[in-house]
Amino acid sequence: MDFFRHSHILVPFFRRRWQYYVLGILVLVAVDLLQLAIPRITGKAVDLLVAGDAGIARLLFALTALAVMIAILRYFYRVLIMGTTRHLEFYLREKLFAHTLRLPSVYFDRRGPGQVMALTTNDVTAVRVAVGLGAVLLVDALIMGLASMFVMVEVVNWRLTWQSVVPLPFVLLGTALMGRPIHHRFRTVQEKFSQLTEMVQETFAGARVVKGFAAEPVAIDRFTVASRENVAANLAMARLQAAYFPVTHTAPLFCYAIALYGGGQLIVGGILTVGDLVAFLGYLGLMIWPVTGFSYLVSTVQRGSASLTRIAALLAEPAYETGLPARPAEIPGSSIEIRRLTFHYPDSPSPALSDVSLSIPAGAVVGFVGRTGAGKSTLLKLLLRLYEPPAGAVLIGGRDILSLDFLSLRHGIGYVPQDSFLFARTIGENIAFDRDYRRDDIEKAAGLAAVREAIDDKPFGFGTVLGERGHRLSGGQQQRVAIARALVKAPEILLLDDVFSALDYETQTELLANMKDFRGGRTTIIVSQRIAAVKDADFVVVLDEGAVVEQGSHAELISRGGLYFKLYEQQLVNGELS
Repeated sequence: MDFFRHSHILVPFFRRRWQYYVLGILVLVAVDLLQLAIPRITGKAVDLLVAGDAGIARLLFALTALAVMIAILRYFYRVLIMGTTRHLEFYLREKLFAHTLRLPSVYFDRRGPGQVMALTTNDVTAVRVAVGLGAVLLVDALIMGLASMFVMVEVVNWRLTWQSVVPLPFVLLGTALMGRPIHHRFRTVQEKFSQLTEMVQETFAGARVVKGFAAEPVAIDRFTVASRENVAANLAMARLQAAYFPVTHTAPLFCYAIALYGGGQLIVGGILTVGDLVAFLGYLGLMIWPVTGFSYLVSTVQRGSASLTRIAALLAEPAYETGLPARPAEIPGSSIEIRRLTFHYPDSPSPALSDVSLSIPAGAVVGFVGRTGAGKSTLLKLLLRLYEPPAGAVLIGGRDILSLDFLSLRHGIGYVPQDSFLFARTIGENIAFDRDYRRDDIEKAAGLAAVREAIDDKPFGFGTVLGERGHRLSGGQQQRVAIARALVKAPEILLLDDVFSALDYETQTELLANMKDFRGGRTTIIVSQRIAAVKDADFVVVLDEGAVVEQGSHAELISRGGLYFKLYEQQLVNGELS
C-alpha cells in the first residue's frame, strides 16, 4: 500500500511522540476488552429476570461501573491518539511549507500556489484522519471483531457463531475490491480541488484586472467549469462509496436473522438460555460493527494514502537550499565577475543569456539597458541564485557563487524586483521584512527611497496595514517601499530591476540623488528601460537578445551611435529625457 511506502515521511515525527500514540492504542485496547464484558453481564441479567432472581441489582451496579470506566478511558485514548495526530498535522504543514520555500524558482514557474494550498489543507487533514481515526477503526476491527468471535465460539455456541457470520466475508470481499478505486478517485478529487483553489486565488488576486476589463462573466464561466470538474470528481467518489453501503447495511440484517432463528431453535432445544442468546446478539453486534465499519476504514486509509502520495511527491522535489545556518557568514566581497555565461530557462529552445562576460569592480555603479527580453532581469536572478548558473560562470568576491551559502549570498544583496510585491502587513513590517531593524533604520531607508513623506501622510504612518499585494498604496509608492526594503539591509551589493517604471521623473531624480550618498562603496546594478536612470553610472552595459552588444560610459556609447544611441534618441524624441 502507498501509505506504508511513503510512511518514512512520518517517521521523524513518531520518533518524538510515539509514546503518546502507543499509550493511546493500549488504552483503546483496554476499552475494547472491557466492552466484551457488557453482553455477558446483560445476558446474565436477562436470565435473572426470567428466573425472578433479585440479584439483578448487583449486575446493574457492575454495568454502571463498567460504563463509567469505559467513558473515562475513551476520553484518554481520544486525547492521546487524536491529540498526537493534531501534532502530526502541524508537523506535516510545517514540513511542507519549509520545503516549498526551499524549492528552486523553476518549480514555481511550473506550478501555482493552488497545489501547495490543497496539500497543506485537505491532504494533511486526510493523513491525520487516516493515522488517527484509521488506527481506532483498525484496533476495533481486530480486538472487538476477533475477541467477540472467540467468546461467541468458546462461551456461547460455536455452531451458531459460524452460521451467523456467513454473510460477513462478502462485506470484506467488497471492501477489498473497492480499495484501489477509492485511492485513485480520491487522488483525482484532491487534484481537482487544487486546480479550483488556484483558479480562485488567481482570480481574486487579479480582481482589479477582471473588473477593469468587465470580465466578470468570463471569470464566472471559468470558475463554473473548474467547479463542475471538482463536483464531478467528488460525485464519482460518492457513487463508488454509495454502491458499497447497501452491502454493508444489509449483511448485518442477515447475520441477526440467522442468529435469531438458530438461537431460537437452541433455546427451544434447551441448549441455550434466553440470556445466552441476548449475550450472543450483543457479541454479534460488537463483531459486526467493526466489520461493516471496515469499509470506512479502507476508505479512510486510501484517502490518507492518496494524500500522503501527493505530499511525498512535493517533498521529493529537489530542494537545493538545504541548510539554514543560525548566522550566515558575510559574502567574500562585492566585486562581480561573469565568465562566458550562457543560460537557458527550462523548456526554452533559445538561451536567455549567451556568452556574457563582464567584470564589475567593487563599489562600481553599472547600468544595464536593452530592449524587452534582452536578458537584463535574468542576469540579476542568476546573481541571487534564484536560478542556478553554470559552475564557474558567476563569481562574487572572487568566489563561485555556487560555493556560497544561500543565506550569506542573499543577506549580502539588496534586491528590488520588477514586481514590487508587498505583503498584507504594516508598511513598517514590509520594509523590515527579513529581520528586525531599529525604527531609525526603517525611517532612514524610507527617506532614502523618497517615500517617507507619503508614509507620514497615512493615518497610522508606518503602522498602516496594507491590503493584499500592497493595495492601499499607489504603484509608485509600492515601488519605493520595495526599494526601502532593500536599502534598510545596507547590503554590499544592490540590484535594482527596472524600479523606476512607476515613478515620475521628478521622483526618480530625487531617488537617484538620495542613493548617491547611500551607494558609497556598494556595488550597484541598475536595470532600466530609461536612459536617464543609468546615464550617470560608471559604465553602462547594453544587452540585446541575451548578448552584450555594447559597454562603456554614457558619453562613449552616445558617440558610437549604436543601439544605446538609438534608445537614447527614441526617448529624447518622446520627451522622456530632459
